[in-house]
Amino acid sequence: MLKEEPKYLTRQQVLSRYGIGNTTLYRWISDEDIQFPKPVQLGARCVRFLESALEQWEEKRKTEAA
Repeated sequence: MLKEEPKYLTRQQVLSRYGIGNTTLYRWISDEDIQFPKPVQLGARCVRFLESALEQWEEKRKTEAA
């Protein structure tokens, strides 16, 4: 069985996914109450968001809202 490679999203893809702007994204990242997943540094100038971490965050928000 092959292990699935993790999928990473760019900042622009994250902004589009949630319909937010840069300021809101960085506020979410820095706000401990929101617990938004931190970006991952993949290289000197390459920062991405792990899609599975975003999905876990979304699920947690859904269960908290219910």
